[in-house]
Amino acid sequence: MEDYMTSSIGMCALQCGTDCWCFGYQAATSTCRTLRSCHDKNSVGPEDGWVYYKPTDCDEGWTKYNGHCYIRNTTALSQPEAMSACQQFGAYLLEVDDVKENHWVTSTLLKDVYCSNEYLCTTWTGGNDIETEGVFVCGYSGTPVTFTNWDAWNPDDMHNPSEEIDCVEMFYTGQWNDKPCDSATSFICEK
Repeated sequence: MEDYMTSSIGMCALQCGTDCWCFGYQAATSTCRTLRSCHDKNSVGPEDGWVYYKPTDCDEGWTKYNGHCYIRNTTALSQPEAMSACQQFGAYLLEVDDVKENHWVTSTLLKDVYCSNEYLCTTWTGGNDIETEGVFVCGYSGTPVTFTNWDAWNPDDMHNPSEEIDCVEMFYTGQWNDKPCDSATSFICEK
């Protein structure tokens, strides 16, 4: 997040260019605040006179849903590697907010995925309980995970605390599993 003095909203959008995804503009002070992610929108609240702007369309290959853009990458990476890969796109690992988004992901981004053993067809989300066992947070925003769709016996890390099973993956069915963060699987980026 960076602030710039600029003469107009249009100049602010130009300042944003390809280095940021959203921005805020405060007309009273002619200040442009470029945001590295649309999750940073709380830093440009209307109570401070800021107007928040975000792109209306997704880049090629990305799919739009509810104001966000998503892409599934089939390269098998660890969760930390997948986080870094998403950041290269100005995005973050999937953060599922509710049952509707969870269903949309499975019916749109995972609709062509099938395995006889669902543990072989998984996709990273950004969720983890690395800091506090049993308290899952979104890896990018740091906000608590409020919606969950755990598969039976999950999260199993709580039942087996000697193992470090701290990161959340999604089966192609939409159910969730926790597993070691250094395991390699596909991933979904969101922005």
